[in-house]
Amino acid sequence: MELVAELRGRDGQTRSVRVPCPAEEGEGGQLRGLRRALAEMQERVVELLAPLVQEEREAAGNVEDDDDDDEEEDEDEDENNIDTKASADDPPPKRTKVQP
Repeated sequence: MELVAELRGRDGQTRSVRVPCPAEEGEGGQLRGLRRALAEMQERVVELLAPLVQEEREAAGNVEDDDDDDEEEDEDEDENNIDTKASADDPPPKRTKVQP
């Protein structure tokens, strides 16, 4: 068996990535072989796409590291998230009925 990925760029150029997917010995060997082949496929696709992504960033003027943006996004998300882990074990608060 073989995994095949076909990547088509904006310029219309097609690149194929082929990874053999041999079954391994023992029970579940075919699944283990598939998992290894998928991991290898992912690595190869990342290697192919990394230069293209860099070119896109440079063309867009985003040459700086995106790490700073990620930290800001994480801080924003932390502010919006409520710590549910602390209250997950507690029962929900009691509701009182309001009588008209």
